[in-house]
Amino acid sequence: MGQVLKVYDNGNCNGIPYATMEIDGTMCKFYPNGNCNGIHIWSMRKTGRYCEVYSQPGLNGIPYNYFEYSDNGVEFYPNGNGNGIPVYYFSFRRDNAVEFYPNGNGNGIPEQYFEKRGRMVVYYPNGNGNGIPTCAIDGANDIRDVIELVFYLFIPQGRERRGLWN
Repeated sequence: MGQVLKVYDNGNCNGIPYATMEIDGTMCKFYPNGNCNGIHIWSMRKTGRYCEVYSQPGLNGIPYNYFEYSDNGVEFYPNGNGNGIPVYYFSFRRDNAVEFYPNGNGNGIPEQYFEKRGRMVVYYPNGNGNGIPTCAIDGANDIRDVIELVFYLFIPQGRERRGLWN
């Protein structure tokens, strides 16, 4: 088993995790439970510049989402090949913070904020990191490791939110 990220519904990683993601080399698996048991509900293939997301276990079929990395941030494409216009943007702020913009270019006011503290990444449902974090992810070596995970848990994508608001 590779690196395991555990998601907690509080800002301090106390209690029982409610979701997990396993990163093993270039393959990632998301489990809707806190222990990487059972069948994962989506898979990802990551390289240094992009991440393809598959809606079923394994890397079979055509990817349905695509993340493209640059030095300054991550663009999200609602298709599996990165063609067209990105619809969301994650902007890196230093080595330990990420701001989420509901557009493809990082202009305007960020909607969410993620900050790395040691191996824990905390989630703020505002764009400035003020207040009390509402979620924490344990086990992160790099804040970039949690971009796809937090995207599918906390950011609306035209479907019901997973995680905290269910």
